[in-house]
Amino acid sequence: MAQVMVNFRMDEDVKKNMEQVCREMGLSMTAAFTIFATKVGKEKRIPFEVTAEPRSSALYRRPLRPVEIQGPGAETAALMRKQDRLEALCTQIRRSLTSIHIAIPSSITGLSMERIRLLCGDELKDKTAGISKAAKTLFSNRNIEMLREKDLSILDEYMDSLSSVAKELQQIEHTLIPVMKSWPGEDAVGFEQYEQRLAAVSQKLDELAPLMQRFLRSTACINSSRVVQARLRQAARSVETAYVLTALENLEALVLQHYDLLEDQVKARLESDYLQTLELTLRELGRAEQGGGDIGAKAALCLRTVNVLSQVISDNSRIRQEWNERSLEAEVAALERLAAMRGDIGGSINPEA
Repeated sequence: MAQVMVNFRMDEDVKKNMEQVCREMGLSMTAAFTIFATKVGKEKRIPFEVTAEPRSSALYRRPLRPVEIQGPGAETAALMRKQDRLEALCTQIRRSLTSIHIAIPSSITGLSMERIRLLCGDELKDKTAGISKAAKTLFSNRNIEMLREKDLSILDEYMDSLSSVAKELQQIEHTLIPVMKSWPGEDAVGFEQYEQRLAAVSQKLDELAPLMQRFLRSTACINSSRVVQARLRQAARSVETAYVLTALENLEALVLQHYDLLEDQVKARLESDYLQTLELTLRELGRAEQGGGDIGAKAALCLRTVNVLSQVISDNSRIRQEWNERSLEAEVAALERLAAMRGDIGGSINPEA
């Protein structure tokens, strides 16, 4: 069979992610696309569901944060996105440093300009190379399991700091290079501000090391309310009925406010019984919406289930709060009696009360 060449454009990050997944499956991208094209040709359809986001459910279906996405495959994808971002930031920093360094005319002299040459050509480049090398080690295959156990919010903080460095260098690049090109050739007495800004960038890069150490010493904090929130959103992905989605929004707010305060036994019952029933009713509603079934009856079942979960969470959180208040009052009363019995306070408090 004759072979033909097919060329098309795609987003660079999409290509990188697909290449990584194909390598893990032992495939080339060419083989993967050939499998896709063969299946389309045989089945006369796209071999997976392609849908538009329903307008009525857009409010509830907010994008999930990486820590809220469930499943090992999703966790790996989230880590890959962080790796891509870290590598992209290092590349952007190196590009700015190189642009500044090669744009410095030999005719411009002076201590400030020599310091700028040293910062862009050596010091900052070496520090960025160290960060890039550490990132490759951090995201290597042998460290993936370790990363799953760390507090990824600290890693996000690290990358946000690195992003501010990249933006600062871009601003310096866009202002310093035109100034150098138009410089009349005299001593660089007007470049002190750029020297100071680059020195501040060097200091910011040094401050990243303690932040990375804090990340490596961290442990992931699994917030049960976030897990329930993720299950609610996942179950509602196929639902379009607006008033059901509004009820789910209210339930989600209740979960985030009170769920972590509930007794462990109550949480276990909610997650094993009540929440599973809600997921089932939402799934049935989604099927009715897609297949033209009795949407009203299915939606009513969803609302009744949401109402049960809301009552369980509200009543148990109220009971827990009242119990805590009574317990605290009893502790204070016991403390008062003890202090009176010891004679540490006046006799106005009756220790027998």
